[in-house]
Amino acid sequence: MRHVCPIVIAILVASASSLAQIAGSSEPETIRLLVQQVNELRGKVDALEAKQASQTSANPDLPAPDQPLEESASTTALPNELSHEVRGIQWRGFGEFNYKVLDQRTPELGTFGSLPGSAGNFYSGDFDLFLTSRISDKASVLSEIVFGQGAAQSFDVDLERVLLKYDYNDHLKMSFGRYHTGIGYYNTAFHSGKWLHTTADRPLIMEFASDGGLLPTQAIGVSVTGLIPSGKLGLNYLFEYGSSDTIRPDINGSGNLDDENNGNHVNLVVFAHPDAIPGLQVGASVYHDKISVFELGPSVRAGQTIVNGHVVYVGHGIEFLSEGFLVRHALENSSTRLNTPAFYTQFSKRIGHLRPFFRYQYINASQRSLFEDVGLRYGPSFGARYDFSDNVAFKVQLDHTVRQNQPDLNGLQTQLAFTF
Repeated sequence: MRHVCPIVIAILVASASSLAQIAGSSEPETIRLLVQQVNELRGKVDALEAKQASQTSANPDLPAPDQPLEESASTTALPNELSHEVRGIQWRGFGEFNYKVLDQRTPELGTFGSLPGSAGNFYSGDFDLFLTSRISDKASVLSEIVFGQGAAQSFDVDLERVLLKYDYNDHLKMSFGRYHTGIGYYNTAFHSGKWLHTTADRPLIMEFASDGGLLPTQAIGVSVTGLIPSGKLGLNYLFEYGSSDTIRPDINGSGNLDDENNGNHVNLVVFAHPDAIPGLQVGASVYHDKISVFELGPSVRAGQTIVNGHVVYVGHGIEFLSEGFLVRHALENSSTRLNTPAFYTQFSKRIGHLRPFFRYQYINASQRSLFEDVGLRYGPSFGARYDFSDNVAFKVQLDHTVRQNQPDLNGLQTQLAFTF
């Protein structure tokens, strides 16, 4: 109604002007004209309200809370009424409650408070607060603060992201601060709030490094993105220059931490949203930095290059995500090259409130690389997500992982995720 009221006032002003012109008419004629104009005015207001209602109902879904419409990727939209504002700061929250059980024979990393080797236990996972504030027509601030659970029900606070954003136009949008790197699709489309994810967890290759993931998922620096003039092809670019500090725990339960001591990185991404197939995204990225390989010596450095290609379709209740990676480590002053190929494919289909899903992932890490604790592993995950309402969802997920020179690993995860 905020958009309708000014139009109604304008109509009333115009009506008052018309009444002034007929003031000299006879009384019966004046009454007839007044009734006629009131009826016309009522019809115009009804038409405006109907038009506004149709526009609202035509677009009931909003993008993920931290992304503009053209960057939205989550298959689960967030209702507008869940946006809260306090003194110009808009905020939203996400939480989760989990139960996980593994038939572990060899201990595996216990992330999010799940104990290695335990028969099964409950944990709270992440509690995520997402805040934004507009400071001018083109500038805004974004931050994401996560309260995470660790071992023995310990908790810590992590500033996942904090960005000063400046959108000059659709072709040039700049961000300065701490960001999730644009390696591939998943890391920029799905952030910490598990309510936005279809599955109960992230693919291992795209897991945050602090939880055992293989890639430099976070950095501090400059990020520039925007549209590339390309007509119906819908090309976009993303360029990042920053500093990562990747420290990942081994996932074999050894307790070791791998500090990559990253140098500054460059990341270039190009992707397309062709008009011919709405919901389709096809893209590729190349990331490069230098890291330390302390396993081979205190001063051994290696060039790290990560190449990604992805095909994604989200539309008509269907979610299809497929990404391939090649992580290449080239030791300095040596001809040694260590390659780690990986991929995952995920498919889901919404059926009413239910969304069954299937995911298959594969990683083949060299035993001489930084990922010797990962090795060769592959297998499927399948389950379903049920949305009780617009802000509460329940997920059940079964995982089967084949591990090189180790027994197969089976797991069951359940998750109650919510947003507010």
